[in-house]
Parts: sequence; structure tokens; C-alpha cells
Amino acid sequence: MFKKNLFIAFRSLKKDLSYTVSNIAGLSIGITCCLLILSFVKYELSFDSFNKYKERIYRVNYDVLMGGNQMVSPSVPVFVGPALKSRFPEVEAMTRFSPEWTPRTISHGNVLFDEKNFCYADPGFFKVFDFKPVAGDLQTALGKPNNLVITKAMAEKYFGKSDPIGQVLLFNNKKQFVVAAVMENVPGNSHFTFDFLTSFYSDPGFDSLEKKEIWNNPNYTTFLLLKPKTNVEALYKKIDAWVNPVSDKNTAASKNSLHLRLEALKDVHFNTQVFNYKNLLVITDFKYIRIFITIAILILLIACANYINLSTAKASVRAKEVGIRKTIGAGFSQLFTQFIGETFLLTLVAVIISVLAVNALLPYLNNLLGKQIPFRILDRGFLPYIITGTLLVSLLAGFYPALVLARFKPVDTLKGDFAKTRSSGVSVRKGLVILQFTISVALILGTIIVRSQLEFMQSKKLGFDKDHVLIIHGNADIYKKMDAFATNLSNISGVQDVAQTWRSPFETVVGNGFSIKEHPTSDDDWNVVGGIAGNQHYLTTLGIPLIAGRNFDPIKIKKDSTVNEFIVNEAFLRHYRLKPDEALGKQVILGLTGSGAIVGVVKDFHTSSMHDMIQPIVLFNNPQYFGSILLRIGPGRLSSVLQKIENEWHASAPARPFNYSFLDEEYDSLYRTEQRLGKLMSLFCGTGILVTCLGLLGLMAYIVSQRTKEIGIRKVLGASVLNITTMLSSDLLRLVMIAIVIASPITWYFMHHWLQDFAYRVNISWYLFIAASVITILIAFATISIQAIRAAAANPVKSLRNE
Repeated sequence: MFKKNLFIAFRSLKKDLSYTVSNIAGLSIGITCCLLILSFVKYELSFDSFNKYKERIYRVNYDVLMGGNQMVSPSVPVFVGPALKSRFPEVEAMTRFSPEWTPRTISHGNVLFDEKNFCYADPGFFKVFDFKPVAGDLQTALGKPNNLVITKAMAEKYFGKSDPIGQVLLFNNKKQFVVAAVMENVPGNSHFTFDFLTSFYSDPGFDSLEKKEIWNNPNYTTFLLLKPKTNVEALYKKIDAWVNPVSDKNTAASKNSLHLRLEALKDVHFNTQVFNYKNLLVITDFKYIRIFITIAILILLIACANYINLSTAKASVRAKEVGIRKTIGAGFSQLFTQFIGETFLLTLVAVIISVLAVNALLPYLNNLLGKQIPFRILDRGFLPYIITGTLLVSLLAGFYPALVLARFKPVDTLKGDFAKTRSSGVSVRKGLVILQFTISVALILGTIIVRSQLEFMQSKKLGFDKDHVLIIHGNADIYKKMDAFATNLSNISGVQDVAQTWRSPFETVVGNGFSIKEHPTSDDDWNVVGGIAGNQHYLTTLGIPLIAGRNFDPIKIKKDSTVNEFIVNEAFLRHYRLKPDEALGKQVILGLTGSGAIVGVVKDFHTSSMHDMIQPIVLFNNPQYFGSILLRIGPGRLSSVLQKIENEWHASAPARPFNYSFLDEEYDSLYRTEQRLGKLMSLFCGTGILVTCLGLLGLMAYIVSQRTKEIGIRKVLGASVLNITTMLSSDLLRLVMIAIVIASPITWYFMHHWLQDFAYRVNISWYLFIAASVITILIAFATISIQAIRAAAANPVKSLRNE
């Protein structure tokens, strides 16, 4: 029976190749999109899963409420990790992790590079995390100060084919590190990365530093490996009782509190609440996972709707076959199984094509997303999904058409009474066309809104001029001669202004060690702020306007001076409910720098992405924090100016590579995730529309074939091509209009919710809905017209010859 059904299925599918190809194409495109999205989602959910003890590893987050403002940091003070390990028996092991914040020069012989991924960790780091060894013993490699673990890529980069174990790498041209072990490159699905790892105890002052219980300096990412079957909630309560031994319910305590939160390793990759350390943490907002899962389901629904539409539309063609088979004894279940089998066969072919397509397209997807997403068909993470998906799509697409075909009455079909068979599923087909275009309109409108928000973020004025600004990160050689180096740069023709600063303004993190106290004599009014170190040229280089007071006094910016001056932004004034003239001259204490007076007020400017509101910012003039140079370059002759800047660099630091970046490029990098996902959404939106158009094209072809003689008669009676095209298109275009009406409010609701994640966002204007509607109608009309115009232009004699 199976062989017989298989033979009938092949014969039926071969009989109408256009119908078969159309269905396979629609299903293949839909399944390909689903497999690509499944690969993306599976990869995102796999972050940090390569660790053997992943279920027992927790990160300690620093949750502080200061002055009514909450700040959650992925790192804690240096003493917290050892204290938790010694105080709580539930903690099996502990490790801390911290990067070098600016590039450091690494050299071996004539090989010399500035490296960004030089990090520090505790000796027990590899007892908590699993990384594959290449050479040496990872478990003991960090046991001695100045020992170094490097990745395989760095071993090849600095030592070529020679054995790196025991070799020496020079750090900043003065400190020697001995390579104790080589490991495989950090997997792409790790939420943090590094190329060089040494012990914290390589720093001679670290021993004394970790003994100081200072709570307001959270700079060490700390992980705990808990013992099996530990009650995490109970442990958290014990930790909280240690951090907050006395419950103080006064007013100050209600505005200021500190908690250590335990976050499971599997959740770290999706935690967007913590501020992100640039170039350290890989974070993905989980809402994008939900968005793409939804898109995959919608595209698959469109593909299945296409199949149902075409199958029910072709029902009358197979009506006589069903009638004859029922007359000779075929039952309902036999026929139903036969037609479901045909769907399964088509779906299986589509799945095979899709698997081949995914293998071909995945490199392009990886390039678009900047990821290393794998796809292995025999992987146990994929194969069950593919088998289940094949069966599910077969049932979803084939159930209703099989039901319609198997229920035909043999008496009606053998008499040639096709009125009932032709009307079979008409209402369902109309509903499915509406469903398809509702999804298409939603995808088009969603894509337009996403693109509008991206364009808004990149074009919105930041409060300073980021164009033509170069940033150069200094090093130990430059720090010694920072003033002279800056002066030499300012003398270059084409350089308009030069400022000394800490880091890029886009690396300003509110709460990153900086807090401020409005009343120096009080202990209860600390508030978190963003601290920016800069000299008197900082405002002019970036074009930040003063609205009150004055700029820094250059005489007071001296390395041996203890006189602090502060310039605050408008958000600072709003927080403290001060007017500009009230703020000027006010004495405050800025954590990590000391007391000083507010001398100026500037307009608000953005130091982070449009996700975040502008926070209180304090600019201070302490040269101890100057480590980078900002240069404004005049338009034109960029290459010649850059060459002169590089010459000055080599004159000041001859043994250091020259590296720089442009401020506008750093700003764009803040939205790299949104840009990539926006492109991906546009791609899948276009794919969904393509699948809809394929189905509509096939459905229109069938409608035309059923009305061929009617079209011929109308042409003989004088109907024009436009009349006939309008007649054939009107019903389907009416369904498209209904889809637009349904999709618009639904899409508005979900996109409005998505935009709430941005502190600064576009408004969803009515013209966006008009644009999406016009695009949808034009796409639908163009698709329908292909078949309609061809039918209307055909010779009526041919269509009436057999009448």
C-alpha cells in the first residue's frame, strides 16, 4: 500500500509541475528562513554553555540605590569575592576577572602590537570556567605572578610555529611575562573574551588592595561556583544579611541601599540592565530573540497558507480521481492518508532544499551579524527540530486540503457537478489571503519603524559635534610627556583643537566609581554620576556650549595641584533642583577626586546610546586621569594631517604602535546590534513578502485558468485589457485592504511597546501606515497584474475554440 500511495503521489505531483514547483518554492523559502532563525536563536541561547559547571556558576552583581537612582553593575569591589568564599560554605570556588581598560603594547622580538584583550583573573579561574588547553597546564598556569596564559591565535601571532611555553612577552616595553600555558581561542558564544590572561597578583600592590573593605569601587567582575544542590535564594538572604546587618528605615536609607545579587551564568548574556563594559561583555536583549522567533513563525504560516490556498484551489482538478477511487472502495482514511502523504513528500523535498540553502547562506548571515553561528544537520540540537518541523509543517499545510479532497461525494464528482467542489474552501482561501497580507503589512510596517528609529538615533543631535574628531589612547610613554605631546599636535596645520581627557565620551558610564556629595559635611547624600576628566580644551574640541559660568582655569590644571574645579550638565541641575546661578560656586565632593567648586554649567550632551536618558555628568580637571587625546581636524587634507600626527606619535613613543579611532565611528558602534538586527529584519521581511507573492501568483494563475472562457467572451463583447485586469484583481485587492485594516492597530501596539526601550525615540506617525499600505497594495497589484494582464491580452479565439 505504501509503494502504491507513493507512486500515486509522484504521478500526481509530476502531472502539474507548475503547481508542484510553486508549492516547493514557497515551503523551501519559509523553511530556510526558519532554519536560519533557529540557528541564530540556538546560538544566542548557547552562550557560556560550554562550561562544565554552567548550572552552578553565578555572577555577583552590584545593585546600589544612591540618591534615589538605581545602578546595577556586573562587577563588585575587590574584597567581595574572597569574603564570600571564606564566609559562606555554599561557595565551592571563586574567581574575579578584570580587563586592562586601554590597549597595552605587547612585544616579542620584532613583533609588536597594541592589544585590547589583556585581562587579569584569580589563580582559580580555570577551576570555575572550562577552556580547552593546547599546551601547558591551565589549572596551575596562573599560580605564580607574571605567568601568562595566551590563546592559540596569539601564540601563532607572536611565536609562529615555535613552542611558546616558557617564552617571554614584554608588556608596555618594561614588564616581562612568561607564557605558562596556551589555550584554544575563547569561543564565540562566551559573554566575555580575552587573548592574554595573567594573575591579579602580577600587580605588586594587589595584595594590600584586596584587604581594604571599600564598598564604593566596584571594578572586579566576580563569579562564584556554588556547591551542588545549593539553595540560591537562601544563600542570597544570608549574603544580604552580611551586607546589610542592620535595617535602617530612616529617610536616607530609603534613598540609599546596597545589595549583592546572584545572577545565573545562563542569564548573563541577556542582562541589559547592567551597564556594558565596552569591548568586554557580549550582551543581547532577549526581546530580539522573541522578535525573530515570531518572524520565523509568521513566515512559516505564510508558506503553509500558500500551500493550503493552492491545494484547495486545485481541488476540482482531482475531484474525478477522488470520485472514481471512492466508487471502487477507497475509504475516507485511505484518501486522507494519501493526500497527507503527498504534502509530506513535498515538505521533505523542501526541507532538503532548505538544508542545502542554509549551508550556503549561513556565511553571509554570520558576516551580517558579526557572529560565528554553526549549522550541523546531524547535531542533536538541530536534527530533532528538523524532524519535528517536517512533520508539523506537513500536518499544518496538508491537513485541511486533505480533509477537503477526501470528503468529496463521488456522485457529484462523477456527474461533473463541480459547483460544490469549486466552492470548496473559498472562504478559507479568502481568510488565508487576509492572514498572509496581514502578516506582510505587519512586517513592512515593523521594518519601516525600526529603520526610522535607527536613522533617528544616528542623526539626532548629541549636544556636541562628533564629526572630524579623532581620539588617540595614550600609554606609559605618552603619559610622561602628555602636555608636550598635546602641544606638538596643536601646532600641526589642519588640527583645530586638542584636548586631554580620560577616554572617549562614549565610554562614560554613570556610576563607574564616581559619586558626588552635595553637602560635604553630610554622610547621607551620595549620588551616582558620570565622571569625565578633561582640560580647558575639552569643551571647545567637542563644541559643547557653556550656558553659565566659565571653563576650567588652565593654571589650576597641574599634576601637583589639589585644587578641583567641576563643570556640570543640565541633568545635574535637574536632579538637585538647582538653577545655574545657584550651582556656580557650590562646594561638592566628587568620589575618587576630592572636594572642589562648581565653576560652569554646560548644555546636556549624550554619552551613551538613545536607550538611556541623559544622566548627571560632572567634568573635572584632575590630570591624574588624563590618558587620551581628542583632536578636532579641519575639513580636507585628512590623510596628510594623519601622517603628521603619526610622526609626532613616533617621536614621543617610538616603541609603541600608533592607533586611533574617529568619534563618529565609535558612536555608530553603540548601535551595531540594532543596525545588524534591523538589516536582518528587513531581509526576513522581504522574504516573507516574496513567499506571499509566490502564493498570490499561483492562486491568480488558477483563478485565470478557471475563468479563461469568461475572459474570452468579455473580450469578444468589447472589454478592454484594463477592464479585465480590474475585474480579476478587484476581489483579491479587497482582501488586501481588509488585511491592512487588521494589521495596522496590531503592529502599532507591538512597535509602540518596542520603542519604549528607547529613552529618545521617533513617534509612530500616520504617514508610516500610509507608506506601508501603499507599498503592500503596489506589491499585491504588481503580482496579480502579471497573470491578469497576460490573460486579458490573450487571443479570445483560443480560449473559445473548445466551447
